[in-house]
Amino acid sequence: MLRGDGEAIAIFFHLLTSQHSTMIGVYPLAIGYMAHDLGIPFEGASKGLRRVCHSGLASYDEDRELVWVHDMASSQIAPRLAPKDNRVTAVAKQLELLPICPITLAFYEKYRDRYHLKDHPLLADFERAFRGASEPLRSKEKDKDQDLGPEEGKFGSGDEEGTYTHARANDEPELPYDPPATLEEGRATIRSLGVPSSFFEPALTRLMMQALFPCDVERWKAEAGEPQHDATEPVRLGRGKV
Repeated sequence: MLRGDGEAIAIFFHLLTSQHSTMIGVYPLAIGYMAHDLGIPFEGASKGLRRVCHSGLASYDEDRELVWVHDMASSQIAPRLAPKDNRVTAVAKQLELLPICPITLAFYEKYRDRYHLKDHPLLADFERAFRGASEPLRSKEKDKDQDLGPEEGKFGSGDEEGTYTHARANDEPELPYDPPATLEEGRATIRSLGVPSSFFEPALTRLMMQALFPCDVERWKAEAGEPQHDATEPVRLGRGKV
């Protein structure tokens, strides 16, 4: 879809690999920061992002500076999840931090049934908004000191069906590792868990966002063909136990 458009391709891969990105693919992104990271003018970054969105790969809310990479959740998490999969709560926690707006509602609509989000208590406001409740939509900030702006102002849309993949269905909930205080502590934790080097960066990103589960470590080790250890073994950091 972006063949021959080097600038748009660079922007799309930046959306996938940005240090601000999340596993659900919906996160705040200022075009100015993206332009700085890529070393291109603001106007070029803006036009390139617009082309990415017009291709159906992403959507961007210009007023809120909020981006959604449409299939990032499917590739980073799974096309579908079982109701008892611990990643359902991880997704709900990340979505609950974001404002209810056209982009987040579009994400919710796409993954509402695939990830069993409609019955999750954290997303009751999203479910009411999805059903067209009469009460006003509430807005949340990802950070207390960050204003995501007023409503409206997005461009780009798209959807693509996924296929069912296996998912864990533990009877007892599996908790994510607590996020460390610093990146250095995070790297030390990832090394102590024995995460294969090819999965080091996504593991570190999830750990810092409190979205890394023992099942993720086990799966990555299995994919890398490495011996599996007990990923639930506590890892001690400077601030306590993970």
